[in-house]
Amino acid sequence: MSSTFHEASGLTVEDAVQRALSEAGLAPEDASVEIVSAGAPVIAGERLTGAQARVRVFPLPPDARQAREHLELLLRLMGVEATVEASLARASDGDLGTPTALLEVEGDDLGILIGWRGESLRALQTVLNLMLGGEPGRARVIVDVAHYRERRERAVSQIATRVAEVVARTGRPQSLSPMPPYERRAVHLALAGHPAVTTESAGVDEERHVVVRPAQPGPAERPGGGWN
Repeated sequence: MSSTFHEASGLTVEDAVQRALSEAGLAPEDASVEIVSAGAPVIAGERLTGAQARVRVFPLPPDARQAREHLELLLRLMGVEATVEASLARASDGDLGTPTALLEVEGDDLGILIGWRGESLRALQTVLNLMLGGEPGRARVIVDVAHYRERRERAVSQIATRVAEVVARTGRPQSLSPMPPYERRAVHLALAGHPAVTTESAGVDEERHVVVRPAQPGPAERPGGGWN
């Protein structure tokens, strides 16, 4: 995230956000909110410091605001009723050194935007990034619909754990199905601390996938550096 932010506290997260936005001079649609602490229930008649919520608000870069406007236009042209919230992506969501904006789409019956195994969602994200241009330094945009990415990350992490158990038991490597980059990363992260297996990425383009291998005896580097 950007290093420029305003931090504030309040009895609730909403109070803290309003205070931080006011101090930063930002409108809600022009800011990204990070919840540092949700606080704790306030005891009746008391105002305890430990019960306060604390948040940080970061100004959205122009690229992120423009991306949201483009996505809202695309959804209108598609006849899809939904809301779009823009924020700065977590560091783990983006490439190192690359500004990354996260656009989250919420609404009813959004399956058309997701498609089979997220194919429509990936296409929508590609189109949006092409609309924004690919100049160096321009923010990369990640699109999520109804928390699909979050659900998929959990699912592939569970698959990876089951495959790791098989590899550890049989001593034979196993290849997972081709996955987009964020799913492969979820597999690598899920098994990063596993004592009996290692992971690497293999294949090219649409066939890029993760291979789970038995850990080599003794200290050894992860083959291929395969976190991509």
